Amino acid sequence: MDIIGTNEETQSAIDIVQSHVFFSPHGQGWLSKPELPTAAEILAEQSDIDNLPDNPVDVPWASKDEYLTAQYEILRREAVEGLRYSVRSFADNRRRDSAMDDDFTNIYTQVRVREYVMSTIGPLVRVSFSTERSKFRIQWKQSKRLQPGKIVALSPKSDNFKKICKVATIAQRPYRDGLDQDPPLVDLIWADPKDAVFDPNLEMVMIESLHGYFESARHSLIGLQHAARTDSPLDKYLTGAHTRDSHPEFLEEHPVADLSSLASMKTLEDAEAVAQLRNQDILRGELPDLKGLTNLDESQLLGLHRIISKELAIVQGPPGTGKTFTSVEALKVLIANRRRRRGPPIIVAAQTNHALDQILMHCINSDAKVLRLGARTQNDLIKPRTLFELRQKCAKGEIAADRKCGSVDHQRRVNAGKIQELVHQLFSDRLLEPKTLLDFGIITQDQHDSLYDESMETHEAMDVHGPFAVWLAESLIPAKIREDRHPTQHELTETEARQNLPEFEIEDDEDIENIADDEEDAFRFRGQVIPLRHVWSGKDPANLTSWNRAVARALQTQDMFTIDSDLRGAVYQYFQGKLLDAMAPKFAALLAENIDLCKKRKTFKFLGNTQVVDKQKIDIVGCTTTGLTKYRGCLAALNAQSLLIEEAAETREANIVSALYPSIQQLILVGDHKQLAPKCDIQRLGDPPYNLNVSLFQRMVNLNMPFVMLKQQRRMKPELRKILKPFYPELYDHPSVDSINNRPDILGMGGRNSWLFDHMWPEDVNSGFSKFNEQEAEMVTNFFAYLVANGNRAETITVLTFYKGQRQVLLRKLKRHPSLMGRTFNVCTVDSYQGEENDIILLSLVRSPEFDRAYSVGFLEDERRAVVAISRARRGFYVFGNVKNALRAHQVSHDLWFKICSGFSKQGRLDEGHGLPLTCQVHHREIWIKEIEDWGDNAGGCDLPCGMTRECGHPCTLKCHPQPCNKKLDCGHGCHESCGHKCFCDCKAFKEAREAEAKRARDDKKPMTLADKLVLMGAEKTEMLKASLSKPAPTPRVPGKVGASKDGRNHKQTQAAQDVPRPAETVAEWEAFVQNIEKHDQVLLQEYPATEKQQVTGSVIHEVYQPTSLAKAQRIEGGSKIHPEG
Repeated sequence: MDIIGTNEETQSAIDIVQSHVFFSPHGQGWLSKPELPTAAEILAEQSDIDNLPDNPVDVPWASKDEYLTAQYEILRREAVEGLRYSVRSFADNRRRDSAMDDDFTNIYTQVRVREYVMSTIGPLVRVSFSTERSKFRIQWKQSKRLQPGKIVALSPKSDNFKKICKVATIAQRPYRDGLDQDPPLVDLIWADPKDAVFDPNLEMVMIESLHGYFESARHSLIGLQHAARTDSPLDKYLTGAHTRDSHPEFLEEHPVADLSSLASMKTLEDAEAVAQLRNQDILRGELPDLKGLTNLDESQLLGLHRIISKELAIVQGPPGTGKTFTSVEALKVLIANRRRRRGPPIIVAAQTNHALDQILMHCINSDAKVLRLGARTQNDLIKPRTLFELRQKCAKGEIAADRKCGSVDHQRRVNAGKIQELVHQLFSDRLLEPKTLLDFGIITQDQHDSLYDESMETHEAMDVHGPFAVWLAESLIPAKIREDRHPTQHELTETEARQNLPEFEIEDDEDIENIADDEEDAFRFRGQVIPLRHVWSGKDPANLTSWNRAVARALQTQDMFTIDSDLRGAVYQYFQGKLLDAMAPKFAALLAENIDLCKKRKTFKFLGNTQVVDKQKIDIVGCTTTGLTKYRGCLAALNAQSLLIEEAAETREANIVSALYPSIQQLILVGDHKQLAPKCDIQRLGDPPYNLNVSLFQRMVNLNMPFVMLKQQRRMKPELRKILKPFYPELYDHPSVDSINNRPDILGMGGRNSWLFDHMWPEDVNSGFSKFNEQEAEMVTNFFAYLVANGNRAETITVLTFYKGQRQVLLRKLKRHPSLMGRTFNVCTVDSYQGEENDIILLSLVRSPEFDRAYSVGFLEDERRAVVAISRARRGFYVFGNVKNALRAHQVSHDLWFKICSGFSKQGRLDEGHGLPLTCQVHHREIWIKEIEDWGDNAGGCDLPCGMTRECGHPCTLKCHPQPCNKKLDCGHGCHESCGHKCFCDCKAFKEAREAEAKRARDDKKPMTLADKLVLMGAEKTEMLKASLSKPAPTPRVPGKVGASKDGRNHKQTQAAQDVPRPAETVAEWEAFVQNIEKHDQVLLQEYPATEKQQVTGSVIHEVYQPTSLAKAQRIEGGSKIHPEG
């Protein structure tokens, strides 16, 4: 695979990329396991989980082989177990033919191959399927079903996983003409090309597990197999627990570093100081005294020194200590020295896209040349730095590898043409060619010749469809397309029904977002479409339920025309089946050839990526930790020497170890092992002795590896930091957080910037899965509204909870609160909020059992989650929950929450039965809120009346409130009227606000008043109504009989003639008019005779035509007109 003019460096890159793209597992045991699970793994009777090797995290390993074996086997078991369990459950179910989807498994029936798509990543098989086993209506664009990268298992319906299991991965969900049509379609990639199905009539069943995501482990598993075949200078730390510091090899050769990038603005004015920083030998013990020369504190400088000088650098960054800032400052030094020695780029990875964008943004602002792998960025400044965008900037022909890529593409298209030609022999608008059957040995020469009778040569059908058209005659029929439509008409959507299942408690897996994040995905899945569909078929024989034997006997004759005409349709179907079977091996061989060509194309694509990095003189290549192994071939070819992992304590050990390419000489781990740990889909595998949820970061700390902890926090007011103290006793405050200017007190709380509110309101559960607490959510919502009313901006407040069910309840209540309409809210789960912060945090604990139930805390017992929750606030932190439950659930929970409660209690911030203390900013009175009812009509102050007059001229009818009474309407304008009635403005903003209020009223099933409806109609329609009222009154009706009602009674109506009252001249008058009519009508209804009320039933419509006085807004007394409907 030579490129014209390649040099030694380019050839080395080609070799590295090829070794990854064409990697074939080989060796003993796990080293020989294929990339994707085998049928044997999926059909295994039991998981044999107890036979897995242990994964100790507090002692060194005996050998690298044992270490990697444990990492691989445990990780693969977790990745495969979900699908294995689902398939076995289905196969062992005696009622499998009627089994429905459940909380672990999705079952798809009537699965049939429709076509193949010859894409640039390989052949995709497009299948149709039925969701008849779903209990709910599926909205595909919101559904988590069949996510790209997931694995599924397929088996013929006739087998139902007894012996046959075909594994495939989901390539894409084509919404347009795909999942949204009936039947839906999805594209798969066969794990083994030999499993490829070629028969469109073969009915299969497909199983998907709701648990586990193989793709997130897939690339790490391959990376571990690569790691077993190479040595790394970091092996001594990973397996031998080498605790003596060493320097990376590249630094031994270039020990003098340029530290001038660390200089503060003040230092830059001192030329002598800057010159001193430009040449520092960083291998001579500690850094020189840089105090006052940089913006880093003492512990940050220690952390930076480890990062720029050690082979294995570990930096722990507790909340608010600036670990990302320290990382960026260290990267600036590494970049300066990379440029000085013309070294390779530095690789920077983070667990989440958000964290990756954050650190890359800081690097870009420091003038670093950055390339981001993967397109899942929301940052407009980073988007131009994605690989796809940088490739577009390269001149045509500038990337040499792309020219070779085009040549391979041509070969791939030729291959696709061969597949199309092969398929056309079986699936075309013409009938089968006898010569094709002869070539494949399906018919004899005599049988072939008998179809070409001389008398047939002039037959019209012979010219159009060939000899079989004449032979079949009336037995020739159009092939039926098997649609198998089973639309579901369920009331509940799957999202609504499953939103509270256990797996939904965990935040959406970042790995799923990272898998299908290639910039060219829209193009990679395109390609020639090859349909698999019979156009013609033979008619089934009459009165024969099983005609296989009859066909076999009939084909013993050498003259095809001696076969009974009623049986010829069955014989033709037999020929179609035999030809398909005969072609299948050649079809599979051509698919394998196509896959090989796609790999060659990928090789040159990866090589082209490395050339882009070189031509753009990239300093930093950034990707997620998933991308470290997904793009392993490309990244390894860059020969990077330094790898920095942000959020390392939240990253799985296997993700990092599998990314230690042979060129990596320095590993930098930045994180905090006291915050969130890696996620594990199978709880048992996360616990000892398998420890999948223990990160490499934590394991190194457990083994007493040298590390630096950042100690000065710049986030929390001292009051809040003291709550965190039991977990970080060495943490101290930067002077800035003690400044009332930087961290002002929370308005309306009288200097109490933290509080733990205790209650015993019971939690609730939806369908036995998700926990939520309605009353606690109501209390939090009212407190949120109180804080906003006191001048705290809504965007500075974040509500956190441990449960997604509670998050949904909180969002609903906040959106419907009268004083919060039209606002956006930050309501998040704790897991999704690591690395984030806000001025005010309200934490909803949720868990609070019924009085007769045992204490239980669930997620609340996880110390790392708790640490995240209590460390997000800058100025105010308020917790709502059942303290007794948290302390008494069990010992682990007690020990954790006793520390937290003590942090509140020691500062006098613990509810001791009085409730939540509020402070009126107007009268400086203290108010205690114990029950939800205590909020009453609280407007943000105390319970004294306001007594002021508003700018609009109306008296303020509210109780005491902190906002000035001259505050204008929500739309920003003054009231149009000063009539003493409800304020009104006909501007767009006011109308939209009223519309939103009306919508909430409808949602709460509260009828809107006629006045509200008229306001919603807008000024223009209101004017039309007023004009209509100005028209002359209708001619008074003459008393008389009207049609009988259903009960046979006749009714009369009389009406007194009256002058038409003048119309309302102002909106205010009209509103008062409408309100008075409504009140008067209610009185009339109450006074209406009972006998008359009974008549207004069924199809009888009650109409009132009485004129009304505008002054009194009361109807003139008289009868009503009652008539049958229509």
